[in-house]
Amino acid sequence: MKLLKILILIISFFSISIADNGIKHPFLWQVEKGGKEFYLFGTMHLTDPQLQTLPLALKKAIESSDIVRTEIPLDLKTQLKASSMTIRDDNKTLKDILPSKLYQRTQNHLKSINPELSLAPFEHTKVWAVSTIVSMIDNQLKYPFLRTVDDIIYNYAKEKKKDIGGVETLEEQLGVMDSFSLKEQILELESALDYLDKEVDFSAKMKELYMLGDSKKLIKFIDNSMYQMPKYKALEEKFMQRLLYDRNVKMANRVESIVNQNPKKVSLFAFGVMHFLGKKSVIEILKSHGYKVKRL
Repeated sequence: MKLLKILILIISFFSISIADNGIKHPFLWQVEKGGKEFYLFGTMHLTDPQLQTLPLALKKAIESSDIVRTEIPLDLKTQLKASSMTIRDDNKTLKDILPSKLYQRTQNHLKSINPELSLAPFEHTKVWAVSTIVSMIDNQLKYPFLRTVDDIIYNYAKEKKKDIGGVETLEEQLGVMDSFSLKEQILELESALDYLDKEVDFSAKMKELYMLGDSKKLIKFIDNSMYQMPKYKALEEKFMQRLLYDRNVKMANRVESIVNQNPKKVSLFAFGVMHFLGKKSVIEILKSHGYKVKRL
C-alpha cells in the first residue's frame, strides 16, 4: 500500500457537524475490565459530504462519558503549531532537495488538478508533508470547508463540558514522520505519485467500507493494497511499523493509564479506525491485557 493511504487515515485536523448519518454500523466498541468501562471509536480522516454527521450511537457515547481523548489535542493552538511543524528549518527549498524529474512530476500533478496550482507555496515544506498535500489536495479543493470526524468529537465534547485532550502530543505524532530520512521521504513522494497515476480512488473505497462498518472487508481491502510494488516494500513495512504498530502500543498503554487514573469516570477514545482493526491493533493489545471488548 502506498504510504499516503496510511496518512489519509491518520494525519488530519478538521471537524464536522452532528446528526445521524448513513454509517450502517459505526466502528464503536465498549470495553470493560474490573468494573471500569470505556468506549473506543474509529474515525476516518477525510473531508467528504457523506462524513459530515456523527452517528447517534457515538453522540450518545460522548454524552455519557466524562473524558474524551482524540489522538492529539485538536484545539486551535495545536492546529496552528502543526502547520509550522511542516516547514523546513534549514532554508532549503524543494528545488534544492528533490531530484529535478520528481520535482517536475510533482508540479505537473498539481497542475493536472488545477492549472493554477504549483509547488511555489510549498517550497520550504518538508517532503513528507508535500506527499500528504499531493495526495489530499484534490479532495480539499472539492470540499474546502468540510471537516473530519475527529475534531467534531473533540469540539462536541468541549461543548458538553467534558474533559478533553489527546493521548499523544503533536511532537510525538509528527515526529514519527520526521524520523524518516530525506531519502525515504523522497521515495515516499515517488510512491504517492505512482499510486495517484493509477487513478484508483482509494479514499472513495475506504469511505464506502467505513460507512458500511464492515471490518473484515476493510482489512482485506487494506491488505490487498499493500506491498504491490517491490521497490517500496521495505519502506512501507517500516512506515507501518512506526506509524501504526508502534503507536498502537503507546496508545493502548495511555488508554489504560487514563482509565486506571479515573476508575469512577467513563472515557471515550477516538482514533483513526486502522488503530483498532487487525493484528497488533489497540483492541488486540487491550484484549491481551484482560479487557473485554464488544462492538456496539
